[in-house]
Amino acid sequence: MRHSIARLAAALFILLSSVGALRAADVENSMPNDLVIKGAPTRYVDLARHFVPDLMGDADGYNGSKMIDIRHLGGPDFANGDATTFAFYDVAHLMTKVDGKDRLLVLFDFSQASSAAQGVAVLALYDVSGNRPELLDAADVGFDASTSFFDQALLPISDGTNAVLTLSSHFNASQSYATQSMILVRNDRFELIDSISLLGERSCGSDRQQTIAYAANPAAGKPYAPIQVAVTDTTSAIEEECADLKQTQLGTRVIKASYVWDPVRNRYLPDSDALAELEKENESRY
Repeated sequence: MRHSIARLAAALFILLSSVGALRAADVENSMPNDLVIKGAPTRYVDLARHFVPDLMGDADGYNGSKMIDIRHLGGPDFANGDATTFAFYDVAHLMTKVDGKDRLLVLFDFSQASSAAQGVAVLALYDVSGNRPELLDAADVGFDASTSFFDQALLPISDGTNAVLTLSSHFNASQSYATQSMILVRNDRFELIDSISLLGERSCGSDRQQTIAYAANPAAGKPYAPIQVAVTDTTSAIEEECADLKQTQLGTRVIKASYVWDPVRNRYLPDSDALAELEKENESRY
């Protein structure tokens, strides 16, 4: 199984964790020519060609240059990224629950073999109860160069529904960047709950990392349980000689917010702006 260098490096540089979600083992990676449903003719590359019709390649990977118009879950500000080619080696997928029904989630990271500041990552939802996968919804969830399911990809928020957790990331010599996305799937449609930007930074004499954790009790709310999000920001000392060693405050702090279902606005809303303030602080360090 091949993965992008950026994804692996970012995973090493920003250590991310989750609480109250399903294990990473539930996510599987398949090659383009693998069958989606055993005994049925549809392959993952056939599904991918719905989004990139001119995909060509072989068992080692596929690439194309034509992408259909597709909405970005982040809204118009994230639409029309700078990617000009679309390629992938493998696809990540897992089964989930949507309103009590079994559904297949497939994530096509079309930036696995091409370079773009904001890659294209299509998250697609399928009904696989029949002989052929039926596409129910799809959206671009690429907020950065590389996108994957989070290490623990599903967060149960009711007895019959999971929130989907994804990670977009890139890195440079001293900093790594991650956008964590929480996605609600209801009525077989994707809705962005929120995206949270994290930053890792290694500088003279200090190493600063941010980790994220999610938790929800499916029985704690109707129709969906509150989602607790906690970001731990840790700055530790490292032994590194530097001509311009700056004083850095060491230690750990935890930034928390709870996302609660608002029946009037029909969506999740945070109970504080703590995570938004952290994002502004991180942006000032870019």
